Amino acid sequence: MNSKNDLAPVKAGLRAVEIVKSRFKRLPRGVIQIGAHNGREVPRLSRSGVTKAVFIDPLDETFGQLEERVSQIEGYEAIKALIGDDDGKSVTFKVSSNTGESSSFLEPKDHTKIKPNIHFEEKRSMTLRSLDKLLPEKGIVPEDYDMMFIDTQGAEKHVILGALNTLKSIDFIWMEVSIGDIYEGDMPISRFVVFLEALGFELGHCELKRLGWGDALFVRRSVFSNQKRTSE
Repeated sequence: MNSKNDLAPVKAGLRAVEIVKSRFKRLPRGVIQIGAHNGREVPRLSRSGVTKAVFIDPLDETFGQLEERVSQIEGYEAIKALIGDDDGKSVTFKVSSNTGESSSFLEPKDHTKIKPNIHFEEKRSMTLRSLDKLLPEKGIVPEDYDMMFIDTQGAEKHVILGALNTLKSIDFIWMEVSIGDIYEGDMPISRFVVFLEALGFELGHCELKRLGWGDALFVRRSVFSNQKRTSE
């Protein structure tokens, strides 16, 4: 399916990638998506021109859909795993009633007030995997990827702490952010800016919705520096 004739126009591409292409004149050489759910963003990622991608999600119920979508595109692969910082640690995963989309190994906090129709009644014992351990096991070379998507319902900080080696080749991080307290122990965007600054990233774009969550793009500082030199 990965031929240009099979793809919709670029305007139907994935917003995060289109922002990178428009603002930084770069097409990511590869994308790692943690929290891929059922893979609904897979076709749009392909339409944006990304030819290499890894999609990771832990839920049995939606992984079949993810696998099916990924199998149609050469260069894409799916992995079933729960990503965090402490590789091998057993955690309790709270499965949400909205087809698992709000599931997390963190306890929901204000999420239950903001969206009371979503419940977290089912709990499962799962084992955390860190990206730095998992990717080599799967024969995946981190240097082939320069953009990371993280949508892990409050656990984004844990994903990053378990991916410090993988992060060395990453120039763009697109992730779900909030003002905090959506899940117990989640990191608010104000602290994320400081946290990722220490790792060499700057906030490049942010969209917060009325309820206090949204998406943000963090960009490696050297990318901004290169942009500046190019424009001079």
